[in-house]
Amino acid sequence: MKISVQSGGIIEHLGAKKCYRLIAEAGFDAVDWNGVEHACPRSVIFDGEKRKDCIYFRPLNEVLEYFKEELYAIKEAGLFITQAHAPFPAYLSSSPEILDDMTEIYKKVIEVCNSVGCKRLVIHGISLSLGDNVNTAASVKRLNYRLYESLIPTLLKCDVTVCLENLFTAGGGPVIEGVCSDPYEAAEYIDSLNAKAGKAVFGFCLDTGHIRLLSKDFRVFVPVLGKRIKCLHIHDNDGTTDAHLAPMAGNINWNHFCNSLKEIGYEGDLSFETFRQAIAALEVNEDMLLPTLRYICETGKNFKNQIEKEFLKEL
Repeated sequence: MKISVQSGGIIEHLGAKKCYRLIAEAGFDAVDWNGVEHACPRSVIFDGEKRKDCIYFRPLNEVLEYFKEELYAIKEAGLFITQAHAPFPAYLSSSPEILDDMTEIYKKVIEVCNSVGCKRLVIHGISLSLGDNVNTAASVKRLNYRLYESLIPTLLKCDVTVCLENLFTAGGGPVIEGVCSDPYEAAEYIDSLNAKAGKAVFGFCLDTGHIRLLSKDFRVFVPVLGKRIKCLHIHDNDGTTDAHLAPMAGNINWNHFCNSLKEIGYEGDLSFETFRQAIAALEVNEDMLLPTLRYICETGKNFKNQIEKEFLKEL
């Protein structure tokens, strides 16, 4: 079980070499590689001309060359890429043509991950948006199956698991449940897609912040997904905003989190999606980043011990 943190929030400020050196110096074994997401930001996705010109429409060897410097920095720091996050969103009801382009982008991202030894790739599903007068819950479900099923031929040629994530939808008021925020829905997607593929090429990414934001309970949610959970986005909040803070900076019950993962025999890595905590440290000054990362890493080591060795006492 490796302890990992995302590169996002750090690399933009410090560059690849310093980013990964500090992550390794803080004690992390691995990274959640945000490079594949940042190569096609939302400003590009929303612009048809820019989207068609993005790096992922080029041959694989050119894409790998594009990432060469960053991949070397990761290797030089002695880090392992445990997971990655694909660009998003895959679809907008006002621009439905985005889905076809994003499907092709995801195929190339899968091939990139396969080439660099990254075995888990998180790809956001499509949620029914607030104010969407085009779709229904049923039509959104069809769009999700269309998206993920189109990736199966590529996945069958690669050693990569695409992970669906529990999502929320926001838009001017309280957040509402998004795709896979119900564990039974998520299990249905994963099982149906794996049956279609004929092997387990889909799994689940459990996002702790989204669990809290939607007032879900780890003790209920996690057992339903069980071994389908292949990776994690660990971060904290106070239940009002998706703050992406370090654990204990919000009010998530981490005892419930660790005990739930222990009960299902979770065998994946512990990956922290705490980019806003990193940004907050950097906004004070650069010297604050390393102790902040060390705190997050030590938290991960504690969680690992609890999950692997003994139950936490219930509060």
